[in-house]
Amino acid sequence: MRLGISSSTLSRIASDLVEAGYLVKSGYHRFEPALGLIRIGQNAVHSSHLPRTVNPLVRSRAEELGVNGAFAGVERGQLVYLFRSDAFSGSSRLGLPYRIPLFRSNIAIAILAMSLPPEEALECLRRDVHAHGGNAVELEEIAGLLEQVVRNGYLFRRETREHWNITFPVEYGGTFYGLAFYGDRAGERNFDRLLFECSLLASRLRSALAADGRTQGG
Repeated sequence: MRLGISSSTLSRIASDLVEAGYLVKSGYHRFEPALGLIRIGQNAVHSSHLPRTVNPLVRSRAEELGVNGAFAGVERGQLVYLFRSDAFSGSSRLGLPYRIPLFRSNIAIAILAMSLPPEEALECLRRDVHAHGGNAVELEEIAGLLEQVVRNGYLFRRETREHWNITFPVEYGGTFYGLAFYGDRAGERNFDRLLFECSLLASRLRSALAADGRTQGG
């Protein structure tokens, strides 16, 4: 079947599909199907035991506490949400790359802090800052946040006078993901309680995923 598409256009389409993980280049001008952007891609949001285990727990606890909740991973240098409760992320975006620089994502910072040695994590985010027009002040703040995650095991950030974010890394299957509570009205929040609740939920997720993994394994 002839599509009437030029070879240069097909080449660009193929490159985009490789970048997104839907094709893998197996030779010169030869491609094979791949599994999608990540193991937990959009279709898997509805079928994989990871989001099926995590999403209801995050949704329920965030609603009870009156905060926003999110659960995400980083794959191929891009942030991918499995769950996000606020109005800026419809269900059609779950499991797909979220077009935000990594250095502007608290979850990504926490994941990289736990996944990589300190210098590698900082260098990764330094490249991201330069690629997206960030500045030295932002990079200095990021370095402090990386140190905070390594030291405390979580990230707590007051982004503005009103907005805040708490992120706990969750390891599963040798990969780190990020659980976040976030929102506004910072002056009205009991952050000691929210830190405790996020830590408790992260522990519940680890236990639930471990139990689910044993069940899946037979």
